[in-house]
Amino acid sequence: MKYILCLNDHIADLNEEQTERLINSLPEWRREQALRYKQLQGRKECAIGYVELLRGLCERFNINEMPAFAYNEHGKPYLKEHPDIHFSISHCKEAVGCFVSNRPCGLDIERIRTAKPDLVRHTMSPEEAESIFSNPFPDVAFTRIWTQKEAVLKLKGTGIVDDLHSVLKPDKLQGIELQTIENPYMGYVYTIAIQI
Repeated sequence: MKYILCLNDHIADLNEEQTERLINSLPEWRREQALRYKQLQGRKECAIGYVELLRGLCERFNINEMPAFAYNEHGKPYLKEHPDIHFSISHCKEAVGCFVSNRPCGLDIERIRTAKPDLVRHTMSPEEAESIFSNPFPDVAFTRIWTQKEAVLKLKGTGIVDDLHSVLKPDKLQGIELQTIENPYMGYVYTIAIQI
């Protein structure tokens, strides 16, 4: 299996002028995507996500061109010229990452979110909710499980079509490996889901 995670959690260091230069260096289609964001932060995250994809493709797959995306029927992007290489880009205010692999994959990065009871009940199974609220760090526990669900859904490429309560049930995870990293110091959690 070939894979690489390219992660940047110093995006706050990029000032407005640097961000504009970065956006201007992108291919036209990706520049247009970045400029659709009204706020500088969104533009920055979009541009860095593409740069991290380029880094992963170069470092692990020896691909040096700027690839174009195509999209499946549910909107999941893939590389038009390299359909055998899979990737998943995710970002939040604290970090931007791209996981690139020769197998289907999903990456989700989220800032550590408050485990609000209503949100937990809406998105988690009773067992997951119990594990969150019995944890000494419920916000981290909630974000961990949330990123796991999102990463699995991104791997499947279908969006949120499953009942959120059942996404992590063992029968739905057959053939999927999860790796979750918590970085409370920097304020984020990420999960990689990869087909094994």
